[in-house]
Amino acid sequence: MAAGSVLVLGSLVLHGRQSNTLLLDYELSADQSERFEALTRAFSEMARCGRIWNIPLEKREADWKRNAGASKLIERKQIHLATGNPPLVTTNMNFLKLPAGKETIYLTPDVILVTAGNAVAGFSYSDVEVTFRHTRFIEEEALPMDATVVDQTWRYVNRKGGPDRRFKNNRQLPMCLYGEIDLRSAGGLNERIQCSRVDVAEAFVSSIAAMSASMKG
Repeated sequence: MAAGSVLVLGSLVLHGRQSNTLLLDYELSADQSERFEALTRAFSEMARCGRIWNIPLEKREADWKRNAGASKLIERKQIHLATGNPPLVTTNMNFLKLPAGKETIYLTPDVILVTAGNAVAGFSYSDVEVTFRHTRFIEEEALPMDATVVDQTWRYVNRKGGPDRRFKNNRQLPMCLYGEIDLRSAGGLNERIQCSRVDVAEAFVSSIAAMSASMKG
């Protein structure tokens, strides 16, 4: 652990003063291995989606007519899922790495690690609420190749939902059905992931739910 860094695992807080790392050496039971392999398969399938985004915040939009009829604007950042381990952790496993703004989430066989700079926080799966939902999203960026288009709207709309003729080059925009995943905990984890495929996002959440249920049992 780098000098001056802080490691938080559950209720344990260690202030590092020497150059060393946290060693996590896993010996999994058959059930543990099966559950983590199922989570890894769901994660890998989601990683192959045409597009995945992290959504840090939502902003209310007063001028809905100039934003395709949307009452709020969503800031998104495209992310890429991968396997990897935190810089302060040495382990015999490949963790599942999910970038989320200034933080990075790592899914391990027994905890969810969240890193930010030189700090690492650990959450039990059973302490993290992970939810899935469908969302209809007006797509103004390049359309993901695997997106499901469910409707169309206009860049500038009138009060009846049709095109506002006052604007030139008023192009049609696709309304896509995406999957959204929320990860929240009382300890401060609060992230939203949007995925261009609904089915794989839902399967991923189901795999995390299985991990959580095993911790409670």
